[in-house]
Amino acid sequence: MTRQVCERCLFTPSTCICGAIKRLTNKVSVVILQHPSEEKIAKNTAKLLNLSLTDCKIIKGENNTDFAMLNSLPVKSTVLLYPNEHATNLDDTNPKQALSNITHLIVIDGTWKKAYKILQLTPLLTKFKTVSFKQLPQSRYAIRKAPRADSLSTLEAVAHSLLLIEQLNPAPLYNLLDELIQKQTQHMPEHVKARYLN
Repeated sequence: MTRQVCERCLFTPSTCICGAIKRLTNKVSVVILQHPSEEKIAKNTAKLLNLSLTDCKIIKGENNTDFAMLNSLPVKSTVLLYPNEHATNLDDTNPKQALSNITHLIVIDGTWKKAYKILQLTPLLTKFKTVSFKQLPQSRYAIRKAPRADSLSTLEAVAHSLLLIEQLNPAPLYNLLDELIQKQTQHMPEHVKARYLN
């Protein structure tokens, strides 16, 4: 018997999040490179961005061949969100002018280990400037444990980036994330829920 799911958000009726979706018109195109293992994870947040942003594309894969569409992106105005020693901090006071030239934001959706693997297998990414944050917002995404302190969900990273680049109000995205967390934890026993949310 097939499990009944919502046609829009693909969650079951009891975990449907459509009531919290608010469409946002983003000027900067968001390109999400998604590791294949993330697709089946109910708590993955990339699809929330796809449901909320008018200009957002998810491409599944691991390497240059899978992500060949990167060849069509403008090199000068496309940035990759990834923390490395060459990254420009989006929340720095100086590069405000540089921010106004950004047209495309590439984000890797996967654990740190998988994101690094995608980076190694996709030399096409090396032609784009990298951007990061000097100061991370507090992560609200308690339902997936991350091994690093500087971890944000894909939704949080994109929401914060769009706030800094084009002053897009992140509140509707955070509200949708809160709804996902509430729906995914609603049937957990209290002692299990406490482990996640405290």
